[in-house]
Amino acid sequence: MIIGHPQSQFAYYLPTPPLIPDGWHYSQVEAIAALITLNGNHWRKIFTIMAKISLPEGDWRHYRDQTLLKRNEMICIGGTELIASAKVHIVAGQMAAHRLGLSLATIDYTNAAQLLSIQHKSITFIKHPTHPAQYCLLTPYLDYRQYPNQLIELTRQQIMTL
Repeated sequence: MIIGHPQSQFAYYLPTPPLIPDGWHYSQVEAIAALITLNGNHWRKIFTIMAKISLPEGDWRHYRDQTLLKRNEMICIGGTELIASAKVHIVAGQMAAHRLGLSLATIDYTNAAQLLSIQHKSITFIKHPTHPAQYCLLTPYLDYRQYPNQLIELTRQQIMTL
């Protein structure tokens, strides 16, 4: 299941979907507000973390409420392979990583020419070995208890270097 713009630069991989209102579409003006209203504080937090990570610059609140999922982000629920069109893959949590067949144990660190990995504070940044223009970030689940602002900023800094 894909939620958001299908040609996004950022693909977020999550294990479970939000409830989707009837007639909802990611391009609607109040799309995020409608999802938050139906799904509550948990999804508000997920969208806030996504906005803070994806925001090129400016106010993350405005970005979350007005732009998120409309141009540059998609959520892939239960994905079993990386979305080919995305440049940055943010795999949130062990369940999403497992479905994609990704874990620290499955990463081949022996071929340094094909793989760039910087592990720091629960995030592993991987330059995709078969698609060098794609980057995969194995991250905690998008919840402030697991993914505090300091870690969000670290993620943003790494993405800006790509």
